[in-house]
Amino acid sequence: MTVALPEPGKRSKLAPRSWELWSLPNDLLRYLLLAELAAVVWTVAAVVTQTVDRTDLMRFGMLAALFAAFQLISPRIERMRIRMADSHRVDMTSVWTFAGVIALPPGLSALLALLIALAMSVLRLRAGVRLYRQAFNAANVVLPCLTSSAVLHMTTSHLDGMSGSASEAAIVLLTMVIYTAVNTTMTAGAIFLAARPLPVRALFGTAEENGLEVATLCLGGMTALTVMYTPWLTALSIVPMVVLQRGALIKQLEVAATTDPKTGLLNAVAWRQVAQKELARAARDRHTVAVMIIDMDRFKEVNDTHGHLVGDAVLVAVAERLTAELRQYDSIGRFGGEEFVAILPEVDLATARAVSDRILARVRELEVFSPDAPAVPLGGFSASIGLALYPDSAGDVESLLHVADSALYAAKSAGRDRVESVTL
Repeated sequence: MTVALPEPGKRSKLAPRSWELWSLPNDLLRYLLLAELAAVVWTVAAVVTQTVDRTDLMRFGMLAALFAAFQLISPRIERMRIRMADSHRVDMTSVWTFAGVIALPPGLSALLALLIALAMSVLRLRAGVRLYRQAFNAANVVLPCLTSSAVLHMTTSHLDGMSGSASEAAIVLLTMVIYTAVNTTMTAGAIFLAARPLPVRALFGTAEENGLEVATLCLGGMTALTVMYTPWLTALSIVPMVVLQRGALIKQLEVAATTDPKTGLLNAVAWRQVAQKELARAARDRHTVAVMIIDMDRFKEVNDTHGHLVGDAVLVAVAERLTAELRQYDSIGRFGGEEFVAILPEVDLATARAVSDRILARVRELEVFSPDAPAVPLGGFSASIGLALYPDSAGDVESLLHVADSALYAAKSAGRDRVESVTL
């Protein structure tokens, strides 16, 4: 994976301090520089001490040519994926870098990763990716290559002439695990130092992202074996790569179209679509559905007193607590501002009130940290909740929202930090 770090303010690219490293936290800066220094020193040492034969150079050239051919076929797709990325982005070039780990000596493997990183820097510069991020991302590929390659070559002198035994397959699998572990840990460390504290999901990515990373590495392993044993079939690896990349882009577009970018919850349009399907299922199966609107109390005061960064942190924290408190098949959305909405299938009014009380308790316990140094914990937050029940309150999504909104207004009028429902 590659990692997106906080972007400092814009400056002229001609300015001598255009990397803007001084704007990063000191521990993050030390982390980035240490990773880059380790990558450079280890690469030089591996290149100087290794012996390379003609076969190694031919394989290096084949993998570099495969990467170049793939980039010529789909540069626009990769540019779109880079621009749409947030904190994590599965780097599809790991197909070629991991293939290099399997098929090449450590030094050549690291050089291939550096070559690919330099080529990708053209796309990333056009997409506005800062140089210091590119330098770290290059180190975040080179170091996993060197680490996993070192383990591979300590375990077996070379994979040429493999007998196909289970032990050899286990060695390749171990190499993949080490590559993934080093890359993921380095990514998580950079994100943590850039914007701590963060939940585990934000550090290590989603299940979909990690699944795509594993699929990419598996394809890289098969590409390596093709290069080593049936080189005339190597061009065939480009076809599944294009399909995999297009699938990843489609997934990113789907997420962007349905997800609130700030909280990661469903946006208003996507939530309404899900709610309509839930009501249709409830009508067919003859069960009740609860709709709740959750609104933060005096949220404008939070923004005015502590700033919008703290306000955003509160919204993200509330979204996390809603997700933790509700069931996996309850659908939660953000309607804008400080207002959230949820639909709970097969829930009666008494159960919905009990769930709402637990949510209110979670909001009262909420604590976020100011962006000041040292960070100061901030609390004292509360919310109000309005409830509506299908089919008792209304029979369609918009009417249920209207009833729940009336109940929310009643909760605000009754003193806030409470849950209300309107009986029709």
